[in-house]
Amino acid sequence: MKKTKTTTAGKTAKMLSMFALACGLLFTNCAKDGKTGPAGPQGPAGANGNANVVSSTITSSNWAYTAPSWKISFTYPAITQDIIDKGAVLVYIKVGSAYNQLPLTIYPSSTYSRTYEVSTYLGGVDIFCTDSDLTQPTNPGSQNFKVVVIAASGKMANPNLNYDDYNAVKKAFNLQD
Repeated sequence: MKKTKTTTAGKTAKMLSMFALACGLLFTNCAKDGKTGPAGPQGPAGANGNANVVSSTITSSNWAYTAPSWKISFTYPAITQDIIDKGAVLVYIKVGSAYNQLPLTIYPSSTYSRTYEVSTYLGGVDIFCTDSDLTQPTNPGSQNFKVVVIAASGKMANPNLNYDDYNAVKKAFNLQD
């Protein structure tokens, strides 16, 4: 019987063959039908975010009188057609230290009231201030408003939220003042 000597080139070829065989076994045993293995355990719940909510605080005194109301307008590009059709636009006015959702009627006396109303439209918000006697009220002056725009997914994720309560909305959507 004849003995053969193994050369360096022979060893390299043998190692490459073994590597190719290992790769072949490794990659040919993968599933080809796109199925994955079993799902791992569920991770902890993350903090509520506000990716589906846009909010701002607006302070303004740029009222214009158009009988019988004072009117102030804000451009607000986050109010899209999708928001108008399926989402929500909430407007709050600061009264004292709290924010109250519009519309809001304030009763300075038993025979007189002042009402703040809101109208939203594509790209903007109008706020109206009207006195109950329909005469020209005094200019409302500088007012603080919170405008909160919520996508449909945000509304659906919070079906039992009291949207009248700004603090509840702030907490639910992790809004920053």
